[in-house]
Amino acid sequence: METRLAMAALIIVLILLGLAYALFSIVRTKGAAYNQIVMSHQDYESRTIPYRRGNIIDRNGTYLATSEKVYNVVLNPKQIYNEPEDGEESDGYTYLDPTVDALVQTLGIDENDLRAKLEEKKDRAYYVYQKGISADQKEAFENYANQKNEEYRKATVDQGGKNRVAGVSFEEQYKRKYPYNELASSVLGFCQSEGRATGGVEQYYDDKLTGVNGREFGYMNDESNPERTVRQAVNGNTVQLTIDVNLQQIVEKYINEWQSGTGSKLTACVMMNPNTGEILAMDTSTRYDLNNPYDLSSAYTQEQINAMDDKAKQDAWYKMWRNFCVSDAYEPGSTQKPFTVAGAMEEGTITGNETYVCNGKLHVGDWDIRCVARSGHGALTVTQGIMKSCNVVMMEINFAQGAEKFLKYQKIFGFGDKTGIDLPAEADTSNLVYTLDKMNSASLATNSFGQNYSCTMVQMAAAYCSLINGGSYYKPHVMKQILSDTGAVVQKNDPVLVRETVSENTSTFIKNALFQTVEAGTASAAKVAGYQVGGKTGTAQKVPRSAMNYLVSFIGCAPAMDPQVLCYVVVDTPNLPGEEQAHSTFASEIFSKIMTEALPYLNIFPEGTETGETNEALANLPEGVNAAESTAAESESAVTATDENGETVTEGPNYTDEVVEGGGDYPELEPASPTDEAAQSGEAGAGSAPDGGQGGAEAESSEEN
Repeated sequence: METRLAMAALIIVLILLGLAYALFSIVRTKGAAYNQIVMSHQDYESRTIPYRRGNIIDRNGTYLATSEKVYNVVLNPKQIYNEPEDGEESDGYTYLDPTVDALVQTLGIDENDLRAKLEEKKDRAYYVYQKGISADQKEAFENYANQKNEEYRKATVDQGGKNRVAGVSFEEQYKRKYPYNELASSVLGFCQSEGRATGGVEQYYDDKLTGVNGREFGYMNDESNPERTVRQAVNGNTVQLTIDVNLQQIVEKYINEWQSGTGSKLTACVMMNPNTGEILAMDTSTRYDLNNPYDLSSAYTQEQINAMDDKAKQDAWYKMWRNFCVSDAYEPGSTQKPFTVAGAMEEGTITGNETYVCNGKLHVGDWDIRCVARSGHGALTVTQGIMKSCNVVMMEINFAQGAEKFLKYQKIFGFGDKTGIDLPAEADTSNLVYTLDKMNSASLATNSFGQNYSCTMVQMAAAYCSLINGGSYYKPHVMKQILSDTGAVVQKNDPVLVRETVSENTSTFIKNALFQTVEAGTASAAKVAGYQVGGKTGTAQKVPRSAMNYLVSFIGCAPAMDPQVLCYVVVDTPNLPGEEQAHSTFASEIFSKIMTEALPYLNIFPEGTETGETNEALANLPEGVNAAESTAAESESAVTATDENGETVTEGPNYTDEVVEGGGDYPELEPASPTDEAAQSGEAGAGSAPDGGQGGAEAESSEEN
């Protein structure tokens, strides 16, 4: 009996709690509406005082997004018609024609449309006819109305003395403005007039930018005296970014220059401070006007737009708004090679003093995996292996350290994990890298030079920063600090050290190798006059391999031995046929132009490159290796698979060499399903998994650089 009573009491308590929660939810979500219903039965009037959405400014205080006060034109059709109620006499005043004339004259309103709307709404006392007029337009109407009303008052009845402009009021509202139009559009995102934030900083920091509306209440008290209560609006906070408008404009300038020439399906760039994780600039060639985000004319012809149904338009918008740097994954190519070396050095597998012999290929399992140099590079040191981007050296190093250690450092460098950058829709690449149980000798070989796993630009940039700054992996971020409406600091976003990746010694070794790569290796096109630059090229053949499309890249820093800025350029599918796309020089040259302007702006001053000094890595190049040759066709690495009978599986030119295109069962990683975030677009590499099963041979395709 006691148990039943206890159960009954518990059920009653739970029901009461449920009712309390339901009541709380109703009050929270519909309280204002219910209050208005109640007050509508009293002598009551009120108006909303809109809050001002917070500004977005760059690191120097330049406005990137702000809110401009505008006004809605509110009509009182019932007053404008001024028709007497039943049993009442008319006061003889005429409001309709004078008011219509005033609106048409000052606001450029279509008279026929206005009269039709007034007639339709003639029994209403509140109707928003037009939204978003400027303060100048509002003032022009008010001045005109006051002037005309003064004239009417002085006139006789026959002269229109009973005419009046009446029944028009204005409600305050804020409209989002982006002073630089499309600049940094994929970073900023946009906010619609209804307050819905889409993409970028606008979406990620929406809770910081959003304020609270105020309200003005007016009513008659019990003694029939007017009372008025004002609850002021609370404006949103200002978000200050790490982005620098000037650097953003430099990046945009040279991406535009490339796109207006040869061009590509997509070109993107990320600039970072390697010592803090701050994003200094981030841009893609798929920009849009933030003040008119639904305008597709920059990406499509009018004929194409007219042929789109609603679903096609929606897909086109999301594709245009998408931030490739954060939301899309791709196979990086030879930008992986310094990571392969660094991990092996950290584990003690190599010291960096080893010498390897490249005969042009390695036989792995049932496959021959080749370098671009068919006759081989000959003897190469580890540094020279990076400089000449030798696949054989990287494969030998990876075989020495083994899959477990390689994957350990892939994890340490953040590949397969989200960086946590403060931008929405970061791609989940956890299924786009190998696990130990899936990795065989062939996949270990191809992973060593950046084929057959996928990453994002922000992953690669953040990892490289740790590789060149002494081993500190900082969380990449675009927000510098949050400021209140009065300018007080509400929140600071100090650099977040996530983990240590490599030792200072390893970092120094890699920086030197990257410097030599630009000075005398595959990346001479990335040189910046007067500066020591370090970096690495990358060329990856995209899936499906049979399409012969390439993604080329360059990631570099300056000054080479004391990096202050990192710049990563990706050129996805140049507008050229087949193997003509596969020149990492395209990305290297864009990098060079960007850094030539960016470095002086950042007060990083020119220094002697000391190219006349003898360097051990250069002096010991094997005979027949011309270190000065640095075009992608001559100096970067590629891979070709041949079967156990020594026959080429598929032939296809990659500059001067064969590439893999299909068939076979190598390697064994099953294709992974990308996340919704990474799969929203059909862009190259967007969430594409390393090939496996029947497509396995493709995954080992040409990798040059």
